[in-house]
Amino acid sequence: MTDVAVRPLENIPGPAAESRPRAKRAGLAFKAVLFVFLAVAVVVRFSARQALWLDEAQSVAIARLPLTGPGTTLFDGLRQDGSPPLYYLLLHGWIELFGVGTFAVRALSALMNLAAVGPLFLLARRVVGVRAARVTAVLYLTSPFALYFATETRMYSLVVLLTAAGGLALEATLRRRSPGSVAALALCSGMLALTHYWCFYLLFTVAGWLLLVLARPRPAWGVRAPLVALGGIAAGSLVFAPWLGGFSYQMAHTGTPWGEPATFAAIAHAYGQWAGGPTTQGRTLLFLITGLAAAGVAGRAVDGRYVLFDLKGMEPGRTLFLLATMTLFVAVAAGKVVGNAWADRYTATAFVPFLLVIGLGATVAVDSRLFRGIIVVCALLGLVGGYGDLSRTRTQASEAASALARLGRPGDVLLVCPDQLGPGLSRTVPAWMHVHVVPTYAPPDRVDWTDYQERNAKANGVIVADRALAEAGPANNVFLAGSGAYRTYETLCTQVRGRLQDSRPRADEVMRQGTPARVWENFTLLRFQP
Repeated sequence: MTDVAVRPLENIPGPAAESRPRAKRAGLAFKAVLFVFLAVAVVVRFSARQALWLDEAQSVAIARLPLTGPGTTLFDGLRQDGSPPLYYLLLHGWIELFGVGTFAVRALSALMNLAAVGPLFLLARRVVGVRAARVTAVLYLTSPFALYFATETRMYSLVVLLTAAGGLALEATLRRRSPGSVAALALCSGMLALTHYWCFYLLFTVAGWLLLVLARPRPAWGVRAPLVALGGIAAGSLVFAPWLGGFSYQMAHTGTPWGEPATFAAIAHAYGQWAGGPTTQGRTLLFLITGLAAAGVAGRAVDGRYVLFDLKGMEPGRTLFLLATMTLFVAVAAGKVVGNAWADRYTATAFVPFLLVIGLGATVAVDSRLFRGIIVVCALLGLVGGYGDLSRTRTQASEAASALARLGRPGDVLLVCPDQLGPGLSRTVPAWMHVHVVPTYAPPDRVDWTDYQERNAKANGVIVADRALAEAGPANNVFLAGSGAYRTYETLCTQVRGRLQDSRPRADEVMRQGTPARVWENFTLLRFQP
């Protein structure tokens, strides 16, 4: 990658000159403001205290399982969940040291998120230059997308960390083809595949780009360098190989029954989510980074006032944007073929090359005042928007637990419909409450995604409701935590509620369902009294 980075940057003018005293004061003020912003960004990454929602609670429930033994192991839990094992193994070790508290399990993601700054800066310095690398690091640290996933007990911060490390290994392989760089590339490729299956789309995209380079060799690389890099990526399969049995089972029995495949419009939507989503700050930041992306792909500064755009694009921005966009394109296309759903969080796999494009685009602004203004405004918008997003209530599990503690008593039964509400509730409800999920009547801590749609289609909600009524007996309440907004549960929860209502007409709503704008995982809580 180095040869495509250096040539276009050689003739970009430096920052436009200001009077020396004024420039010195402005530079110091700029650095002071950025220092404050970055300090706040670090602190904010450890600030989320809300209850864990489905994905987070499920991750903890799986990671705390034993690695071996006669009962359900971590690997058994993963076969039922549909995820690869690397993040869960790391979280397992973390839990062994620090426990399963909300702050503790989220801190691992925050640390991985911060650790990604190092390889990201080094990668950007080699590919887009020192000045753009500094911008890339600042915009990453204040990115609303990065801020949110620093506070979620999931693998997406690890995806970013490994993507940046893999990019470093790829650049080193193309530049000098040493055994160490090839081994690092293979290791990062395998670890990415073991972290999230969407990373396959990134690996396929990079491999496709390397094949294009083979067809039109770069002077500094020739044919051998791309071939060696392709070999390094392919060798990542050796790292992934121990998990092939689990992967094969998941391919046959799990998937994403909770959602539908996306259209190609989701690609543009992903850019909006990286900027902070449909908030005022997010849309304003999207407007700014759209301009920066255009400048990074095709812009060249003429002087402090003018920018020349080459409609063919220029390197390295053109290639970086291609890698980010084509990864998303491949993801949508594959989803249509195999029926897998799209989730905005999965786009972390394409986030790193896009960040490099934005950092490069900012350096096209050679006027010092304009450059500083862009960085400060982007960082401020990212911080404000990101903090608002990560501060939002993620589940009503804590609210429901308070209602149950206030209105329930030992011997009461709580039915959870759909079971996807169970993991979050399992961490908050009173220990004396008998909690079961619909339709399996299993404990609520983990969702079993094995043949999920087929299982729910065959289930009988009346039988589940009768079982709960029998367990509660004539003296205890039956509570129902439910929502009608989940796929494959379109009629099942209605059957349960109808049967409970017929058997116990003294029913009331003890917790109202929140709105999606206020709380992500929202549901209602009903009480059916004796």
